[in-house]
Amino acid sequence: MLINVDFDGVLIPNDFEKRLVLEGNKEGYTKISQFSGALFDWYIKFVNTSPIPPINVDMLRWLSGMKDNGHHIRLWTNRNVEIVNKTIRTLGDWTSIFDSFHFFSGRKSSSKVEGIAIDNSLDNLQCAEVGGIHYEWR
Repeated sequence: MLINVDFDGVLIPNDFEKRLVLEGNKEGYTKISQFSGALFDWYIKFVNTSPIPPINVDMLRWLSGMKDNGHHIRLWTNRNVEIVNKTIRTLGDWTSIFDSFHFFSGRKSSSKVEGIAIDNSLDNLQCAEVGGIHYEWR
């Protein structure tokens, strides 16, 4: 089975995404998919210049075990492709458990993925063909 796992809110605290939504709301946007290029430019700079956040080692160990049992693991994130390097640096040695990486630049909720999804946003769980697991790491 393919396991699609979110980054912000599942593998790291949701601080970056919460700040992005707060900034978007100030601009009058109600959904991440509506955000403007200027707002994403600000977000990219904000993420790339911020310290590396704590990582959810318990979830990554579980995903590693799932991979060892024959499952495929995909990082499935709303993050912009321009912060791939920061995302990979944050994952560190855990990067090796992922079979693929999909960056949706705020438009993940309109995607369709095979397998299951693990996400902190209930809206994104409907994107998975099999279903999803609502999970938020705090």
